[in-house]
Amino acid sequence: MPRLPLITVFTLCLTMMLGSTTHAQTMQVPEVGAFLPSIVEVKPGKVTPVDGLWSISSLAKIVRIDRGRIYAIEGWNHLLIFKIKPGMVVITPFQEEAKGIYSGQDLPLQGPLKAILTGDRILDVTVAGAMGEVRYQLIPQQLDDPDAFNALIKEVRAAGR
Repeated sequence: MPRLPLITVFTLCLTMMLGSTTHAQTMQVPEVGAFLPSIVEVKPGKVTPVDGLWSISSLAKIVRIDRGRIYAIEGWNHLLIFKIKPGMVVITPFQEEAKGIYSGQDLPLQGPLKAILTGDRILDVTVAGAMGEVRYQLIPQQLDDPDAFNALIKEVRAAGR
């Protein structure tokens, strides 16, 4: 085979492969709603000292702790295809078991949650999820009652946490 047609065939094949790779890179994974309750479907409970806006450390997304429920302020994808949208409840009920220790059900991770407030002002969260244990931290961004939160932090520090 002459040299010129061989180079032409090689170039065409390379162009086709690169073209299909570029096409594959621009394809998007379909998104499906996360099938979670909305904030209007979950009745509020008692006000807590940790009510306010918090950032999820592993996602860098904001959620709101609000009277016994936690809901998304910013959306994110869960397990690549499930879209958690603002206003969807992700943890309920979020209840205080003891000073600075909370329990609940993490709906996206499908498991019981335990959150422990530390003297460093963060909630250390552990979820015994459907696919194994997951750990993350909630970092306060804006609290509804900073005085109540600071009083709780003093108690937590006095308890050695």
